Amino acid sequence: MLVKGYQFKLPLFYWLLLIPTFLLISYKALFFDWHIQNFSFNELEDFGRYVLVLVTSLIEAFIYVLIIRLIVYLLQKGFNKT
Repeated sequence: MLVKGYQFKLPLFYWLLLIPTFLLISYKALFFDWHIQNFSFNELEDFGRYVLVLVTSLIEAFIYVLIIRLIVYLLQKGFNKT
């Protein structure tokens, strides 16, 4: 996979799967993990906290989608051998 000239392409289905995954993870992170409701929104630091939570949620959602893609790929490869 890490060959020079290899292009990583993710099908459209997985990009569409990223959106609800991101929304669920960011909702959980904002309201349950980081307890954002306890903070105000008066300073730039508070805005930075929201951005940090959303960026980490996006990265986490993308990792989940890549893991799902890897599982589907391995299952396809396993079923095609038989």
